[in-house]
Amino acid sequence: QVLFKQRALKGSGVLAWPGVMASGATDADLMLAIRAAVIAHPDGLEAGPKALLSAVQAEDARFESVSIQKFKRVLTKLRTLLKEEEEAAKAAKVGSKDNCPGQHGLVRFLTNHGSYCCDTCRCYLPIGAPMWGCRLCDWDVCEGRCHAEEVVTLGALSTALGSLESRVIALKKEAPEDMRTRLALEEAEVHKFEKRLDCATARALAQASPIQMEESEARDQKKALLSRTEALLSQIEGAFQGLSLDSAVAVEKAVEVA
Repeated sequence: QVLFKQRALKGSGVLAWPGVMASGATDADLMLAIRAAVIAHPDGLEAGPKALLSAVQAEDARFESVSIQKFKRVLTKLRTLLKEEEEAAKAAKVGSKDNCPGQHGLVRFLTNHGSYCCDTCRCYLPIGAPMWGCRLCDWDVCEGRCHAEEVVTLGALSTALGSLESRVIALKKEAPEDMRTRLALEEAEVHKFEKRLDCATARALAQASPIQMEESEARDQKKALLSRTEALLSQIEGAFQGLSLDSAVAVEKAVEVA
């Protein structure tokens, strides 16, 4: 006959076999208690089984009779579960063709150098290619192959035009050596935008609006965007004329020197 040593649970008056939990506590209950102890412990999952067991027993008398062997088995399961949860959380933070890892939303822009790489299909894009990206996450997705153009709305059109305006202003300030080529690329994108805006009817824009909008209001906003587009094209044309003038002055100076 095998003899088992019994002992009383503190303050409960209940007898329990060593390694057997009292008061109907299950392995799931024990795992929850260990999880709480891991979170509270400074070393987290790196804490030793004995330290965690002591913490669990100090918090809950139901686990006073749990043996170290049983505790280790449940702790091992918990560690595996926590690692799976961590991997799942990391996977949830991975960006996609529709959004960045931080879920900030993607904004359309044109590449200003040839080193942009799509984070979805890993293809490289040339200068002036449209992409969708998030600067906070440094996440960029190519347009066409991976990120399709969204439903045309006045808000999206205004944002796209604002991006073009900012790029032209920045380009004029930067004045790179390939200024004429870069301006031509921006001008082509503005013309594409203008065509896209022309194809959008006031009715379709009103229907696509996230807020209720009358067709007449959508038409007025479309006209305002067209005016901004024309003004931007005039700025680009002015920049081209400035380059031509600079070139002419440079030629005159060269002739004078000669």
